[in-house]
Amino acid sequence: MERWILLVSAEHAYQVLGPYASELDRLRALGRLNGNQSGNVLVLDVERGKYPAIRCVTTRGRSGMQNAHTKSSAAISPDTRIDELHLKPKALGIFLDNGLKTLRDLAALPEAELWAQHGIGQVTVEKLRSILHSAGLRFAPPPDPVARLHWENRQRRAEVLKPAATVPGDAAISALGLLPAALTAVTRRGLKTVSDLVSYTPRELSGVMSRRAVRDTIERLTLFGRSLQPETPRRPNGFGLIERSEYLDSLSVRTPVKELRPLLGKRATSALRAAGFEAAGDILSRSLPERLSERDRARVDRFALELRTSLETRRA
Repeated sequence: MERWILLVSAEHAYQVLGPYASELDRLRALGRLNGNQSGNVLVLDVERGKYPAIRCVTTRGRSGMQNAHTKSSAAISPDTRIDELHLKPKALGIFLDNGLKTLRDLAALPEAELWAQHGIGQVTVEKLRSILHSAGLRFAPPPDPVARLHWENRQRRAEVLKPAATVPGDAAISALGLLPAALTAVTRRGLKTVSDLVSYTPRELSGVMSRRAVRDTIERLTLFGRSLQPETPRRPNGFGLIERSEYLDSLSVRTPVKELRPLLGKRATSALRAAGFEAAGDILSRSLPERLSERDRARVDRFALELRTSLETRRA
């Protein structure tokens, strides 16, 4: 996307200025316009294959252009006044009515509060986010703990784009910058720190989130020098040539129910998953669904007894 300025004045039929790489460059260019020119200034966004979008239309006289030149001569800073940013009148009125005068005041607000205001849309929020970043600021995190966790995760995902320093095990999961769906899935399972996450194997994690989320999680962990637990080799055709007890010893309470099909059968596995059973531990701690047939219920009960015995033996 390219940002342009179109000046329609009495001196010139029109004058095209641009393109500009960022919103800040365009703001500075507006201030550098000749103060002797008066007319309409149209601020445009031009994207290939789409019609130009007019984001702001202002009318400036001779004195107005001189003031703009004076204001833009100073660099954007936390103390820059909001009324110098060429915002839409409605958005500017909302800020001034709420006592917000500088970028520092604006940065004290969570971004969600701006979205809740009628008259402030995506264009204005993105413009303010870019300006705050240029001033070394950003919007405040939301007060709600869950929303704050996702906010920190988004910030981390946007910041780290290349291999970074190893993240400590006691760091919050939001330090990894996971996909939103992956972060929701692991927090729903009660995982809070990086150590909690890396105690899982890829197969166990696939019972919690989608395959795409698992792949992205592995990539993010690699970015920070961490990894999941090594996977137990898969056995072809169910158990292959190994004993049933050896196969049970490779399972844990976090093994996804869909991986238990060689032991439970197709119908029982489908019934358990439909009832919300996600991992083998759910079979040990929850009542079985009524839709299970007597034969399938007997297989599940046998599996639960064998898995509990296997876990106790391994603990001992």
